[in-house]
Amino acid sequence: MPYWSRGRGPVPEVSRIGAAIRSEKERLWRECPGLGLQSLWEAAAGADIAANTRVQSLRDGVMTVSCESGGWACELRLVADELAARLNASGPPERIEGLRFIHRARLGCKARK
Repeated sequence: MPYWSRGRGPVPEVSRIGAAIRSEKERLWRECPGLGLQSLWEAAAGADIAANTRVQSLRDGVMTVSCESGGWACELRLVADELAARLNASGPPERIEGLRFIHRARLGCKARK
């Protein structure tokens, strides 16, 4: 008989599957934080901003985001508190206390000759 027709609430197997999924999600956040951070950023920042930015890291509550240009970095600094609040509302692996926006050219790219 299907679990939804029993009328006795959740079935233990379903609860175990949910717990296993939560456990695996937490493991992935610890071992591969970049996998989930970019999608979390895209959802909080929106498609236009996400198309011009990339999450670099999340360490000690500070998320570092690289931007296509210095202009993007400056503009995003103005709305950093709002973006951090949106990110925290969507359940990051650790609380985001601040956002750091950097221009991609500062990531070690060689200057053109």
